[in-house]
Amino acid sequence: MADKVFTPHRLALQNLRRKPYRNLGLAALVGIFSAVLFGGSILNGQLSKGLESLSARLGADVLIVPYGYERVATAALLRGEPSTYYMRKEVLDSIRAVPGVAALTPQFFLASLIDSCCSEHVQIIGFDPESDFLLRPWMQNIITRLGDDEIVVGSKIITSVGDRLFFFGKTYRVAAKMAPTGMGLDTSVFMPLETLYALIRGNPYLPKLLENPHFLQKLDPPEAYISSVAVKVDPGTSPKAVGNAIMLAHAVEYNLDLVIAENIVAETARRLHGLAVSVYWVAAGIWLLAILVISLVFSVSASERKQEMSLYRLLGAQRSWVAGLLRWEAFSICLGGSLAGILVAFCVIFPFSTLIFDGLQLPHLGISGGSIAGYALLTLALSGLSGPLACANTVWSLTRFDVYSSLREAE
Repeated sequence: MADKVFTPHRLALQNLRRKPYRNLGLAALVGIFSAVLFGGSILNGQLSKGLESLSARLGADVLIVPYGYERVATAALLRGEPSTYYMRKEVLDSIRAVPGVAALTPQFFLASLIDSCCSEHVQIIGFDPESDFLLRPWMQNIITRLGDDEIVVGSKIITSVGDRLFFFGKTYRVAAKMAPTGMGLDTSVFMPLETLYALIRGNPYLPKLLENPHFLQKLDPPEAYISSVAVKVDPGTSPKAVGNAIMLAHAVEYNLDLVIAENIVAETARRLHGLAVSVYWVAAGIWLLAILVISLVFSVSASERKQEMSLYRLLGAQRSWVAGLLRWEAFSICLGGSLAGILVAFCVIFPFSTLIFDGLQLPHLGISGGSIAGYALLTLALSGLSGPLACANTVWSLTRFDVYSSLREAE
């Protein structure tokens, strides 16, 4: 059998087996750093994509809703939280006459029930196909006209085009699925206003919605009501100024409230920035702690390893070989810990992403495999760098001592 060549990396792995518990502890610390950095980067990437989607294709500049429903409307838009609210439809003509309004479109929000009458508990949104400018950019199919029994569903609704869903006892065919938006639209169902009005008219299940037997009487006829008005303003006009003009002229008469789209984007961006900063500060703190602990452990073991290093030198090893051995030991610890941390983060982030993002209450979209690989490589690079960096002082001290004196000290 040919003699084995003892290269630094092969001998480093053998040395690490001699003190497995100490080295596993160091690897675990690096693993925690890697999990935080990799997992935080993935979450931040998905949330950033969601913010880009929200900013680029929100559609409306101003959203007019009934008084007191500003937060409810924002929650429905960002997270798809089912809700039902309405106001008089005649407000459309009044808003249209306000200077600076370029286009508007009404919507009606109706929450389905957790009941045998409905396939799923989702937000049902009625829209006007003639004036709509919010939903069509997201539709994967070009639809000129939906039938009376046809609906469009968000990308996260588990169904396919051609399937049938039922809401409040009525069955509808899925005509199209929307492209992913990263917002609450992904978990919503859409139908033309006329279809929604037909659903509401005389439906025996609807009084359960608000536990109010007079619910249908309040919406008689349902065609006289909507939930919100999405407004586009003229180019170069301030959405805030137009929104304030609408409120000044009609807020009291129609009991209105106001949502400015750019405020939603700004608030979402602020929350996302705060989350990203927190994640990276935590990761930086753990990284510095890992470097400090590894450095301390290697420094403590420096005195007991002087004889070992002296023997390598007497056997003909160069200083660079001895330095490489120590660096490989530190690098192997950090690489193993980093790979384990990335794997743990991967197994937590992706299977439980829905629960995580529901808790964060921020819009999000998936990121590419290339981005995931890039985050993993960055994490591995930083983790691998921490090992040689942490043991730099020990390497210097163990390669600069006098071999003869070190052996005499050990006698």
